[in-house]
Amino acid sequence: MSSTTASTAATTTTSSPTTSTPREEAYWSHPWEYAPVEINGAEYLITYYKYDYRIQPNQTSPTYKYILEKRVEKTKIHVYGQDMQMNKVDLGEHEVYAYETLVTPVMAVSMNDKLTITVWYVSNQSSAFLYPWDVMWLSMVSPYNQNKEFVGIELEYKGKKFLFMNPSPFRTGLFPYFEGDQETFEELNEDLVNLYIGWVATLNFGIWNEWEDVNVLVPQSGVWSDMQGHSWKWSTNPDGTATFSGVTFKLVDFQWKYQGTPEGVSMDGKGKFSPYLPLLVEGEGYYSFKDSSTGKETIIYAYIELKDLKLEKVS
Repeated sequence: MSSTTASTAATTTTSSPTTSTPREEAYWSHPWEYAPVEINGAEYLITYYKYDYRIQPNQTSPTYKYILEKRVEKTKIHVYGQDMQMNKVDLGEHEVYAYETLVTPVMAVSMNDKLTITVWYVSNQSSAFLYPWDVMWLSMVSPYNQNKEFVGIELEYKGKKFLFMNPSPFRTGLFPYFEGDQETFEELNEDLVNLYIGWVATLNFGIWNEWEDVNVLVPQSGVWSDMQGHSWKWSTNPDGTATFSGVTFKLVDFQWKYQGTPEGVSMDGKGKFSPYLPLLVEGEGYYSFKDSSTGKETIIYAYIELKDLKLEKVS
């Protein structure tokens, strides 16, 4: 990760000779981006992480709980397509990025067993690694898909599988190939929506890029307003450490709030991050909005806590 660490001199003049006190600096340069992590001058990639995840889709709903595990690796897979007569066409092995999400329900709507979601892309996709589930993946399950990056997706639940493969990155003139029954996973719709909406509405949405140019190893704060009902307020404060894969990372407490009065939207979040990691170590957020026609308010709540991650040195 290109998060910068440096020493600067803070000079204080007294009756004694001038002395320099080193001060460490760090900037959260790659929030929510799958970027290398820099440790003692060497670069590492995160290959696995594990989150405890909670989501309350509205203020009268139970709080649902899941364990999310994510893996990424470069691998080779067989890619298939179909011709005009719907015959299966083997396009051979191709190297792809494989993003595997394992969802273990703790308290869910309908899910009562582990769900595995594997998505393949030609090149590195940050969102595929950071999102537990993106509804855009299923939107690509179309017989007319011509996307040149998306290779396919596989869902596995209770021994049942659904596989969709897009041959377009490797050959034109073919239709996507699929096997299994997508409808067998319809019972998981509400849980999949929960996984997505909490992440997008509260956790991944924030003002993280504000901290790219701010030394977060000293207390900082900021406010912004367009004087038309839109305002931001944020603060950071260094506090403690966390150890993953035998490496200790300095942590920063954060808080932020957003008010969009014309749209009836308010958001706030708090938690912990490390400027040396692209992922939140802990995050809690609320997203509140009002229906313009009924005036009914909906509040979405989500929480994550990083329990584990694995690092692999970049050769």
